[in-house]
Amino acid sequence: MELFWSVLTDILTPQGGWSLRLILRIVLSSLLLLGYVIVLARTFGSRTFASFTSFDFLVNIAAGSLVASAILGNSIVESALSLLVLVLAQWGISAWGARSEAVQETFDNSPVVLVENGQVQEGAMRRSRVARATLESKMREAGVTQLSDVKFAVLESGGTISVVKA
Repeated sequence: MELFWSVLTDILTPQGGWSLRLILRIVLSSLLLLGYVIVLARTFGSRTFASFTSFDFLVNIAAGSLVASAILGNSIVESALSLLVLVLAQWGISAWGARSEAVQETFDNSPVVLVENGQVQEGAMRRSRVARATLESKMREAGVTQLSDVKFAVLESGGTISVVKA
């Protein structure tokens, strides 16, 4: 039991031990970064931290990692600058993609038709790795109980499934 408590104490104690300086650094870093992320989101628009596409999702994951490393690491400035570069890149790519189909196709997944006029597109389901149970769940969410009542079910570029009733 003593070994258990010793290991648990090691897990719950930061490197170098607890100190008022450490706690203040974490609290202040968190608050500063929260404000900074809000400013970035308000400056560059709502898409900045939304997940419209898989690319947006990846940017959000990277942004979260940068914020965490700034809160837990030593340099808030390096992480904040990296976050700004990431947000600028996402803003630029999404703006460019809105004007260029080639750029959009490079960074965004194309929608995939899973059901067309009540017929499941088995090949598309396999290629997209969508289980029949997942499709049926999305149909129920859309208020559809019969495949014949589905005009289209589409796996959107952001990973959601849209169901259009017949």
